[in-house]
Amino acid sequence: MRNADGRRDLSLIRASGSTARVLNLALCYERFGDTEDYQNKPMFKNKRLNRALILKHVVRPHERDLFTRPVTSATKVILPYAAKELELGGVSFMVGERRFEKVMRDTVEGYDDEAAFMADAELLRVLGSLPSFDPFLMRERLRHMGVDPSRAYFDLAEADVARMRAFVGKEISQLINLAFATGGREAGDLSQRLAEKLMTDETAKSLDPLRETLRLSGEEYIEGVFAWKGFLYYKWLMAELRPQLEAFRPRFAGLRVSQSTAEERRELAESRREILTQMDMALRRVDETLLQYGEAFAALAEGQPSAFRNFLLRAPSLFIPIGEAVGVVRHIDSFWRFRFPDAATPIMDADETIEVLHEFETTLASTEFVKAPAPAAAA
Repeated sequence: MRNADGRRDLSLIRASGSTARVLNLALCYERFGDTEDYQNKPMFKNKRLNRALILKHVVRPHERDLFTRPVTSATKVILPYAAKELELGGVSFMVGERRFEKVMRDTVEGYDDEAAFMADAELLRVLGSLPSFDPFLMRERLRHMGVDPSRAYFDLAEADVARMRAFVGKEISQLINLAFATGGREAGDLSQRLAEKLMTDETAKSLDPLRETLRLSGEEYIEGVFAWKGFLYYKWLMAELRPQLEAFRPRFAGLRVSQSTAEERRELAESRREILTQMDMALRRVDETLLQYGEAFAALAEGQPSAFRNFLLRAPSLFIPIGEAVGVVRHIDSFWRFRFPDAATPIMDADETIEVLHEFETTLASTEFVKAPAPAAAA
């Protein structure tokens, strides 16, 4: 059991909700803990764990001995002393560290049922295997293992919604004339209002014309709109990621490796070239999949909703390969920016370079869009 460092950081997390790198179960409990759906369908069996902060964490040098093999990042679980007072700090452990189950049992406490403990430990391992906590990837992975927690756990973070508003408003503006028979400036205002409702409250009465246009009802509508939000989310992420990668590529390729032989430098340069090639392959396949969405959406905008409706109902299966690919590429980019925050030429010694590049290669090779052909188009 270890004290969680950075108490001020924990209190800042509280305001932001969940992001791709932070799963804020404390805030989820604060917002939805009294609802029937949350109470009946918790993510974890243990109440304290169900109010944790789970972070994608860059492993510090003093933490490396906690693991049996070299790792550059890990999934860190922080149990706040008080779910609504994160500034008080908490205790933490990391998924996959030495004697993980013993450390988890000693830190979390409160398990009377061994099956419940093992289920929670396995769920943490699955979350630890994800490159990010994007809600669409996470929900599909959990559903594949037979875990179906409350939808409250899969809300987009408020910070992401705020940044997505203009993008989503522009994206759905094509539908306004079709579904709402309006135009001009009024149409633009309506697009923004609908974008807000779509991202935060898909059951809102004001979306009834959209529901009728999609010809979906009940649970199909809820699932369909969740899938639509997923594709909007990934299109937005790709638009944000591209300029970041333009800056990343030359800095990554230009890494200087110290304390190394000429042969090591040649091999490590080749590794970096292969990593960049695989990143490009993964993102190219993301673009190909998003194109399927674009074609179905274009049909909807032209007054043919059946193609879009059918696409949405089949779409969640695509969230795992898309989410993996985008998550891994974002992880590599964010790690590099964390490790080299200034504009100077990046420098690492040979041993650290080998560790870091090996992890990048391993995570990229495990993504479906790198190890397997692109999926067939969803009709």
